[in-house]
Amino acid sequence: MLWSRLVASGKITIRSVNALLVGASDQFLWDDELRGFGVKITPAGRRSYVYQYRVGGREAKTKRWTIGSHGDPWSPASARDEAERLALLVGQGIDPVDAEKKRRKDAVTLAFTSYVETFAKGYLEPEWGSSWKDAKRQLELHVAPILGAQPLNKITVSDLNSVFDKLRSQPALQRNVYAVTRKMFAWAEKRDDIERSPFAKMAVPGGAKPRRRVLTPDELSALWEATFKLDHPRGHFVRVLMATLQRRSEVAELQWPEIVSDRGVWHLPGSRTKNKHDHIVPISSLTHSILTSLAWKKRGHAFPSSTGSTAISNFSDIKAVLDKEMLGILQRTADERADEAGEDRHEVTLPAWRIHDIRRTGTTQLQQLGFSIEVNERVINHHQGGSAEGIKGIYNLWEYLPEKTRALETWGSWLNTLVTGVASASNVIPIAASA
Repeated sequence: MLWSRLVASGKITIRSVNALLVGASDQFLWDDELRGFGVKITPAGRRSYVYQYRVGGREAKTKRWTIGSHGDPWSPASARDEAERLALLVGQGIDPVDAEKKRRKDAVTLAFTSYVETFAKGYLEPEWGSSWKDAKRQLELHVAPILGAQPLNKITVSDLNSVFDKLRSQPALQRNVYAVTRKMFAWAEKRDDIERSPFAKMAVPGGAKPRRRVLTPDELSALWEATFKLDHPRGHFVRVLMATLQRRSEVAELQWPEIVSDRGVWHLPGSRTKNKHDHIVPISSLTHSILTSLAWKKRGHAFPSSTGSTAISNFSDIKAVLDKEMLGILQRTADERADEAGEDRHEVTLPAWRIHDIRRTGTTQLQQLGFSIEVNERVINHHQGGSAEGIKGIYNLWEYLPEKTRALETWGSWLNTLVTGVASASNVIPIAASA
């Protein structure tokens, strides 16, 4: 029994600790004010502070916790504070040994760098479609180097601010990193891995300004031309995205069986949409011509990766090529206009933009072409309907189909005129030659 060793009691002070004598076995001095708090001296003369306790009543096994060796940082005062903390745990029925094991486990499983992997496999990959790799990469590149192995439950608002402050000069990137990091903490809270997300007390960086970036006609035309510099089938992917105005991951993961040829629509299943509702996308003449140039198939991905078994990803690489090519095209166009006008050439710039801005650009143009906000919302699947079951659900799914068809056909015709300079005279739109 632990208490059977040679012991003494008294006030544990620096003087009493230094006065302890070495014996043939471990010697103890137990504090006469704080039960269980003591100091031990070994036959080799090493002094250490300990806390002895029982959890579960008199019949429970006596355990001893080593607080630390005498000397910096442990003094009689600091060791007493730690013993009082341990006594509070014991008073609540918590075994300090179990608490420490949990702390060490959390330090590994909740370490930010480790938890990124957990989050990616448990949430991003199954929920974010082909964009999950980009989201994970943002966490690894911009957050992990700063937060490192800190456990999630120890990360503070101040820690997070240090991450987002470094991205202040890149507001678009800052917003994206903020969004995926916040989602990770919310997911951890929902799983009870942490008690509360620090984002609950955090202001959104940059005042949470909504994005209002709309590509200019010159930029949109340059984007279309730039897609032909992308490897197959990435150029087709971007052009279909432009023609349909659907979300990046939804287009990237398009499966051939989702195309209902006899009805001229793309039936996008709710398992792949943001609002989890099925969505019917009319196949416009422009979209049809792009898909036809890919060669229609009965199964598989319309835009497969190099392995053929998965959809394309690496959107950041695609965006980098588009940015470079667009800037060159815009510069060439500006130079030609300056030469024609007899003016000096000037260097052009390409303001920051992202793939999602294509949707806003399209709906903005559709409003200018006379289509209502309601129709635009239906085109891009922003409405909240479609969740009803049975006949009503089927009706809601196909509701607004004529209006959506006219909208996307009009958008495709307008886009054709923009990039070719020739108005479409029929439904055959000749601008989707394969890359």
